[in-house]
Amino acid sequence: MKRPFFGIDAPPIVVGYGLFGLAGIVLIVLEAGFGAHLAGVGYWMAAVGLLTSGAMLHSSLRGKIRLRDRLLARLDLQPEHDVLDLGCGSGLMLLGAAVRAPKGIATGIDLWRGVDQAGSNRDRCLRNAEILGVADRVRLVDGDMSELPLEDDSVDVVLATLSIHNIHDRSKRERTVREAARVLRPGGTLAIVDFTRTAEYARTAADAGLSEVDRSGLRWSIYPPVRVVTARKPRR
Repeated sequence: MKRPFFGIDAPPIVVGYGLFGLAGIVLIVLEAGFGAHLAGVGYWMAAVGLLTSGAMLHSSLRGKIRLRDRLLARLDLQPEHDVLDLGCGSGLMLLGAAVRAPKGIATGIDLWRGVDQAGSNRDRCLRNAEILGVADRVRLVDGDMSELPLEDDSVDVVLATLSIHNIHDRSKRERTVREAARVLRPGGTLAIVDFTRTAEYARTAADAGLSEVDRSGLRWSIYPPVRVVTARKPRR
């Protein structure tokens, strides 16, 4: 039975730490063979590099799936909910939500940048959707998450996982959160998972008129550890 593959996050960083660790091993070997007195540095480099690389790989292959399942269970998705995923990548959150909302439409928007996630492309996301049996309810949009091509009050849940921090301009990040608030239906929920700028997201959500804004403690299922910002659009 085929299983979906949701990519490796930040592949250049994973490779960089792996090479750093291997360089440490080289230094250890040099001391053993030539008495170069480099083993202390080598052990440190090997530990930091290989442990960090390993933690990030575990995060990509298992940790983020565990976090997704816990978050979506907490959001209490209903069968008819329509969901939007900002920076959907290979479909981790998007398709997880589609499985839990079998009568709704799951829309993902992305620029499909492989540098942010290895395996992040439209075809991979669609293949994963087919494997999970939700392809007929998934809509993919090529575009900028700060300028959503959706109507006001058109979705029940907006998700963003390790995506908004890739926007380097603060005003554009804030516009992204405001856009998320705009397209939410009254009573709808916003959930942002990220390892940085979560306080900024929470402030912007509140400024955009969302209520029940909450910023979680650190979640260690993903490395680097993340926080979850949730908010709700008030009912009229």
